[in-house]
Amino acid sequence: MNDVNTRIQQIATVLEQLQDSQVPRNIRKSAKEATTEWLLNEDKDMDVRLGMTASKLDEIFNDANLPIHFGPLCLQIQTALEALLREVQ
Repeated sequence: MNDVNTRIQQIATVLEQLQDSQVPRNIRKSAKEATTEWLLNEDKDMDVRLGMTASKLDEIFNDANLPIHFGPLCLQIQTALEALLREVQ
């Protein structure tokens, strides 16, 4: 489980890149919520945390206001979350 927690911290660190000033405020807010309310919230089950973070990230990726150069970052995080979700199930 320690390896899983380390990878979650790494994903959270990468998600922080969406706090860039080039990213619209609503997307920054959604990314922050995905990280604090879901990904790092240890009160919730691991699969729920990962699934909800992936869902929020999907919403961010599909937002028309997301700067194009942040799209690949969202996809990389999404892939990492899905791989981690498969491992913990």
